Amino acid sequence: MDSPQEPLQQPSPETSPSPTLHPKQLAIPLPLTPHTTLHMQITTLDTSNLVFLTSTDPSSSGSLSALGSFVYAMPNRLQPSDPLCTALYSQTGSIEFANRVAKILARRTEKPTYVGCSVVFGNPTVEEEMAGVRAVVDEVVKMMHGEKNG
Repeated sequence: MDSPQEPLQQPSPETSPSPTLHPKQLAIPLPLTPHTTLHMQITTLDTSNLVFLTSTDPSSSGSLSALGSFVYAMPNRLQPSDPLCTALYSQTGSIEFANRVAKILARRTEKPTYVGCSVVFGNPTVEEEMAGVRAVVDEVVKMMHGEKNG
């Protein structure tokens, strides 16, 4: 009755995801809040992107930041302008920012994108938060295009 089990096959190099040797890291000041620094860690795989975001400011130099939110977005084949997005872990202060960034990156790169986000704005205006989203997306896309070309 017992059938012999087939050995597990290792994925071929053509199908296995190949990460960059080292994730790229970058820190930039937020455009409308220059005393706050936005830190990014970007890992590009053949099949997806992984982006971690956090922020620091001089007033919170000794405190630890919360874990933040972790979201997954993927391109939508039926409506390319509206990527699908779901929260894998949700934290009230960072979920909206993480969703926006993940959806935009999934749409622009046409690859599933994971975003971990513990960015804290304090009491942001809409303009401050949108400038932060724009800065993140611009830098991540620029790094990914540079990686393809170079």
